[in-house]
Order: sequence, then C-alpha cells, then structure tokens
Amino acid sequence: MTVGSILNKTKIKLREIHLGILDRGAKYRDVFTFALDYIENDEELLPNTRIVPYYRAINTNPINISKRVFELLQIGVSAIVCLAPSTITQQVANFANQKKVPVIAVTATDPLLANKEDRPYLLRISPSDSQQSSAISDILSYFRWHHFSILTSYDPYGIHGIAGIQEAATERNWKINNIQHFLVPADVSKLNVSKELERVYKSESRIMVLNCGASAAGQVLRQAEKFGLTRDGYAWIVSDGVTGNFNDLSPGRNNVFEGYLDGLIGTMPATKDGALYRSLTDGLSDRYDLKRRDITPFARLAFDSVLVFAHALHGYFRENIALAEQNINVWEEPGVEFRDGPLFYEHLKQVEVDGASKMLSFDEDGQIKNAKYDIVNFDAVNGYFKEVGYWSPQTGVVLNTDMEVFFSGGTKQTPSYQIATLEGRHLVLGIDVDPPFVMHDESCGGEIACYSGYCVSLVLELSEMLDFTYEFVHPSDGTWGGLEKDGKTWTGIFKDLLDRKIDIATVHMSINSIREEFIDFSVPFMQAGLTVVVKGEEETSDGYFFLSPFSADVLYAIGAAVFGVIIIVWVYNRISPNGLYWSKQFALMSCKCSMCRRRRREGRQFQRHKTCAIKQLEAQEEVFEYDSLPSNSAQLNMTNSSWIVFASLLNQDPVISWPTSISGRIVLLFWWLVVMVVLAMYTANLAAFLTITKMTTGISKIEDLLNQDRYKWGTVKDTHPEVALSNSVREDFKTIIRKQDAVLTTDEGFARVLEQEYAFIYESPIFEYMKRKFCTLEKVGVGEFLSFDYAFGFPPDSPYIDVINQALLKLQENSKLDTLWTALLANTGQCPPRPPTAQLTLQSLNGVFTTLAVGLVASVFALIGEYLYVTWCDVQGRTVGCPPKQRPKSMLEALKRRLRFLGHDLKHSFSPQSNINKSSNDTNDVFKDSESVELRQKLRNKTDHHVANDTSDSLTNNELSANEIQGIDHEEDSLESESEIDDYSQTGEECTECGH
Repeated sequence: MTVGSILNKTKIKLREIHLGILDRGAKYRDVFTFALDYIENDEELLPNTRIVPYYRAINTNPINISKRVFELLQIGVSAIVCLAPSTITQQVANFANQKKVPVIAVTATDPLLANKEDRPYLLRISPSDSQQSSAISDILSYFRWHHFSILTSYDPYGIHGIAGIQEAATERNWKINNIQHFLVPADVSKLNVSKELERVYKSESRIMVLNCGASAAGQVLRQAEKFGLTRDGYAWIVSDGVTGNFNDLSPGRNNVFEGYLDGLIGTMPATKDGALYRSLTDGLSDRYDLKRRDITPFARLAFDSVLVFAHALHGYFRENIALAEQNINVWEEPGVEFRDGPLFYEHLKQVEVDGASKMLSFDEDGQIKNAKYDIVNFDAVNGYFKEVGYWSPQTGVVLNTDMEVFFSGGTKQTPSYQIATLEGRHLVLGIDVDPPFVMHDESCGGEIACYSGYCVSLVLELSEMLDFTYEFVHPSDGTWGGLEKDGKTWTGIFKDLLDRKIDIATVHMSINSIREEFIDFSVPFMQAGLTVVVKGEEETSDGYFFLSPFSADVLYAIGAAVFGVIIIVWVYNRISPNGLYWSKQFALMSCKCSMCRRRRREGRQFQRHKTCAIKQLEAQEEVFEYDSLPSNSAQLNMTNSSWIVFASLLNQDPVISWPTSISGRIVLLFWWLVVMVVLAMYTANLAAFLTITKMTTGISKIEDLLNQDRYKWGTVKDTHPEVALSNSVREDFKTIIRKQDAVLTTDEGFARVLEQEYAFIYESPIFEYMKRKFCTLEKVGVGEFLSFDYAFGFPPDSPYIDVINQALLKLQENSKLDTLWTALLANTGQCPPRPPTAQLTLQSLNGVFTTLAVGLVASVFALIGEYLYVTWCDVQGRTVGCPPKQRPKSMLEALKRRLRFLGHDLKHSFSPQSNINKSSNDTNDVFKDSESVELRQKLRNKTDHHVANDTSDSLTNNELSANEIQGIDHEEDSLESESEIDDYSQTGEECTECGH
C-alpha cells in the first residue's frame, strides 16, 4: 500500500460498520486487531469502509453473557464474533439470533448448535464435534484400540463431543470400559478427579479418550500420573479443546511442560492449509515477538472469522444494498429487530475465501465445508503438538511415513488395549459356601486349602493357566445378597462387586437381565434349569410284580374281552350254518329219509351211518379226526371255546377243533391280533417293574403345586429362582412365588424337604448333587424349566473379564469343565439305579380293544352273510336235508325254516332233558365201524318193532326227545305218505330224498 493511497483513504469519509467481538479472557485480542488491520490495508477489500470492533470479555456466568450481548445489541453491531466454548456460544446465539443479529462462532463445535429453529443465524468456522468424533474413532480403529475408557467434562462440550464415539463403538462392536464425567470448577486448579481415575485404573484400561478444555486436561493428566496411567503401555487421545489451546496445559502457563504430557495424540482442526497462513504467522511473530508454535489453531480461526465478516460486507455492498445498523435496546424496545440481519446472514453463508486456516465455504445451514483435522502428537520437550498426519471424511486416517508417533512414557511401541495375561497379579475372589460349588471344612480354618467344590476347582485350574495368585473372601454382610426393593441397592456379594472390594465373584452366579444391568458376567461354565424337589415315598417289594405292567382297569378289560370272545365263539359255532356243530345238526334234524327219521325217534341221530347222504358231511370228520357226528370232545362247546381263548391268550396251542365258520374264524383272527399286541406290550414293560423300590411324588409338574394341599413350597429368598419366576410372563409362576414359604439358605430348603411335606424349587445341578447324598429326594416331572447359565461375576468394565473368558473357553473346548463336574459327583456317592415307571393304562390300550370290537362287528356281518348264502342254497336245492320236492320257495321261507330248527336246538341244548339225551348220545359212540353187522341189525330190528307197534306209552327219557324231534318232522312234512317211509325202511336203499 502506498502513502498516497493511505492519504486518499483518510480524506474520503469512511463508512463505519460495527462488529461485536466476545473473547473469553481476551486471549485473542491481538489476533483480532491484526485481522482488522489486514483488512484495513487491503485496497480492494471494503473500500471506503472501516470495521469498528467492540470487544467484550466473557465468562461462563449466564448473567455476564446476557449483559455483554445486550450491550453489543444496543451499540448496533451488524454481527457478533464469539470465540468461546459451545456452552457460551449457545447462549450468545440464543440472545442475538432472537433479534436477527448473526453470530460467527469461532471455536464452538457442539453438534446441537446445528438446530436452525433455535439458532437460525449462526455461522460456524470450526467443524462440528460429530466430525471430530469420526476422526477420533478412526484413530482408535487405525491402532486397533477396541477397548478404551472415556473421561469428559460434565458440560455440553464434553458430553456431546463423545456421542459420536459411543455410536461408533456400538456399530463396530467395541467396548467402552469406562465413561467418567467430572465437573470443572471456576478455579480449574481445584479440579479433583481422583475417584474417576481410580475407576479407570481398576478397569485396567490402557487407552483413554480425554474430551475437555486444555486447563482441565492439564489437571487430569497431572493426577493420572499418580495412578501410573501415563507411563509406558498407555495412550491418551485428546480433542481440539486441548490441542487448540495447548499452552494452557502448562500449570503456570509458563510454557514448561511436564513429562506426563509427552506422547499425547490429538485431533486439531486443519488450520495451516490457507493461502494467508504464512502472512498471518509472520505478521503476528514480527508484531508481537511470538514464536510460531505459540500461534495456536484458534488464533488462525479467529483471524478467519473477521475475514469472513469482511468479505460478506464486501459482497453485500457490491450489490448496492444499504446496511442499516440498529441500536436495539432489549429492555426499552423488546420488539425491535435487526431488519437487515437475515439478508446479511445469507451473504455470510455465500462467502468463499482462502483464509489463514483453509479454504472457507459454508453449507446452507451455516456449517463449514471441507472438514479436515490434523493428527498431532505432543512433544513435551519442545512444548508443542507436531503434525504426524491428517484425517478427512474422504481419506480417513493418513499418517506421515517420515514421522514417528510417540505414546505415553515416550515409547514408540503401540500399546495394546487389553491385558494379555494375569501373570504375577494377586486377585481378591469373593465366595459364599453353597455345596457343591463352594464347600468349607470348618475344622480347617480360612486357608485356601480348606475350601473345595466345583468353583474352587475351577479357580485352581484358571490360576495354573494364567499364573496368578488369589485369596478368598466372604461377603461383607455375610449373605449371598440380592437387589433391595428400591431397585437400586444391592447386598451381599453383589455389593462387594459394585464397591470393587473383590475382583471376581467366583461362585455359581445365575445370569439374568436384572443382574446384568449392574454387573458383568463371564462366559457360562455350566447350563442349568429350575426343578421342583420333594421327598419320594418308598414302596416295599411286590411279590405280584408280574401284574404291574397293566393297571387294574386294563386287567378288567382283558378279562371282559376273554369272557366275551368265549361266548361269541361258542355262539357262532352253535348258530353259524357253516359251523361244525350246526351244519351237521341241521342236516340231521332236517333230512326226510326214513333212516334219519327212525334214528331221530330212537335218539340215535348222532351215530355214524353210511346209508344216508349225510356221509358227505361225515367225510369232513376225517379232516378233524372225529369219530362221531360230532361228539362232545369234538364240538366247540363252552368248555372247549374257553380252552381255545385262554390258550391263545397264553400263546399256547389248544389242540382242539377250530371254528369252521367264517364268522367264528374272524372273531379268532382279531382276538389273536389283540393277544399279539397285548403280549408284546406286557413283555416290553415287565422289565420296568423288576425292582425292589419305587419312588412316587404325587405331583407331576410345578403348576400342580397350586392345586394340592399336601405340600408347602418355596425357594431361597433373593436368589435367581425367585427372580426368574417373579419376572415370568406366566401368571401361575408368579402366583407360586406370591404364595411361597421361602427359606433363607439352600441347606434349609433341602432339610425341610427331608423332614416335612415341602416342595423346594431350586437349581437342577444342586439337586443332582444332593440326590446322591439323599436318595429319597425326587424331582417332580421329567425335565427342567426356565433354563439359564452359571457364570462368574465381575465389576462393571473389569479388565480381567477378557482374559478369564479366553481361559474358560479353552477349558470348555478340552472338556475340562465337564470333567470337573463328573469327578465331583463321582466322589459324592451314587444311588442305586431305578428304572422309570412304565405301567400301561386302559387309555394306552384303547386302540387294541377297539380293534377287537371291529373284529366282533365284522364277524356279525360274516354270520349274516353265511345265513344269506345257505338260505339261497336251500332255495336252489343244494343243501343237505332239503330235497328238491320240499325245498323252500323263497330265501325268507328258508331263513324262517332254519331259525325254527335253530330255536328248537338251542331250547333243548339248555334244557335238562337235552343234557340227558346228550349223555345217551355219548353211550351210542360205542357203535363203530368195527362193530359186528349182527349187533347193529338186531338194534335196527328192535327199533323197527317199536315203530311198527307204536309203543310210545313206555318211552324212556331218550325216546321223549326223539318224539319231540318227530313232531318237528310231521310239522315240516305233512304231505309225505306213510308208504314212502315204509319203502325206505324195507329196502334200506340210499336216501334219494335229499337230492343226492
């Protein structure tokens, strides 16, 4: 700029535009002054215009903030530049934007500031914290730090600044060991974060993310050194709140930095890419005798904020638009607003200028475009953050290959986020005696050797694998513990975990959702479920065990079936036209030859004879090996029918005639099928009852407890079974807990089961163990319900959980976990094996007896079919005893005829006279083919004599029966002449009346 131009500019009346500048602590006033001078000296930028600044110092006091903003509004500023944290900037924008005065935020990065409804005229020079969170997340990913802790100030900048990191951890399945918030007092030197750092220390975190201001960060890191958190093997990542004001890390701000600050890794808005970076750096160094490293990124951003304001004014005036500034008195004129404010804000968003930090441009919401962060590494010796790379949304993390990165303690080796081993560590392990998982020998003392049980054996295996030492401690209050009614307070071993008095709770902790909200669990080492335990009732040995496979109702049903089949077989033999008995009986009763008539009169109708067509029927006797027509031993009378049915039931051959009728055979066929099934089921189930003792419970499932009065029930108070049943969606489970008679310990529960009528609801592995000690204990039902897992308990964010989990998985893979449990049970004892109850009930055999019923019904239809067939044969003249001249004219007539004969036979079969006659028939069996012709001729002559002289007055009992049969003959054949009878009697010819 020439001297002439300066003189010309002073002669012309300059237009003055007022700019409010709020600077916390007035740290950057020199930078703002330099920026305004730079603009003043630029001949092309804002000719004839001079920007008049109004500086106001600001702090976190809301009254102070509102007072300073109202002062600037009353002056009539066109915009306000605010170089302060997000919390202060938010309040400034709320007041100023309400009056439509634009606010240019230099360092505010809170993502919530992007709300255009609350702050429609806010322009931000720095990228949002959401961008910075992405940069820090990518740094964590680059170094493979997947487990870390977060410490942040308890203010919007601290809380909102880590939201993106938390989201990234969830998406990438990382683990945040700790999130510790701390309040920053007005006097930062009084900040105390010992409790927060102690939690981080106990969590064994190796990687920490620190998000707060530089002054607070200096105090945090100084105290962290006392916990050993800044030595080799650790890493700290800080945000732009630290890197942007790194001089504040020095306690006295004397640019002397302690060794605990060495190796900090941070993100810093990229502020060295602008065309004016060199001009700004050189100008500030020359004017204020500053070192280049003392010119912070925020100084460059402060310069750019004024530059953006100047270029917006330049564009505004170039369009010949007047900017009418207004003096706004908030108190006296509350309704007055800056009329040109919205239009001027639009020009602010349209600015595109290459500033000191980078190319500045904005989106429609007033957010800076082209977000980019430098990745920096603090050098405590030289006292500054050196650039080791950069990050952008497009490229991610890019580290300079020619730059070495140092970590805490000045080491170049990248720290690991997890503990690789527990070697050399001494752990405090919480236990509580509860057999079989933890048992204690009272006579021994409190040494580790005095303890035994599954969990104790498992701890021993882990200590040998991971090379750590340990000690056992009991719960502080002497109880297992649980959640109090307030839903927040825990007791017992759970409280010790939350208070971090113990490192691990090495007991069989049941995993459930309520516990998992407060503590962490290892991978499960055993699967379990709930069961109901009662004392079984012992029964003495049963001498009639062979009846046990069938219940009483089944035995009754089999007996009824046997009786029914006997009756039906006998009846079918008597009434079936194809039966061995009735087919011959009908022929003998219906044949019209003189020989048959004469024999019926004499009661000899059942004797063997060769002169009648009946011989065709007698030929069948050779097949059945019968000697008479038929004898008592050959016919299926009641005795023989019973023998056949009973022999079949016992799988034996009866050696007796089988039914010849289809109906009778169908009955036996289905009876044999039933017998086959029944015998198979009986044999298969008999072995289940070859035992001395059986156990019974009286209830079959947990729901039955509500429907009985015999047992009281309950579980151990405040344990997993109670929680699981109480939280179940099933109302009956909830009712069981509401009505329970709870106990305080496991031992008390099992003692009540053995001594009282008590049903104990508890965990299945413990029942399995106690069952081996007390064989009378019985489990209700056959399975478990509400399955769950056992695991060790850890304090939240425990550093040991990953190492322990890896070891448990190895023990699981090599079956060591199962081996430990099996060995424990084997050393406890063994009850005699007891087969399960397998008694068959009537319901089990419903199908079998239904099959028998089907067979009986089928046999009835077969019997009907037989009668239809033989009546048709009668009509056709094909039946023995029905000669063509006398055959029935219709099937109905034939059926009536046969039923008449059948009724007569049944009547005399059950009458006393009939029995006498049958006894006589037995005596006639002596007439065999081997008898002499003379003897039989004498008998025939004697019979003829009786017939001729009609000596019926002296009839014997046998003759009475013959006369009755004779009456049937006369009734049946009233048309037959006496001469025809005599002809047959005299000639002795073969009977032709039968049609053969």
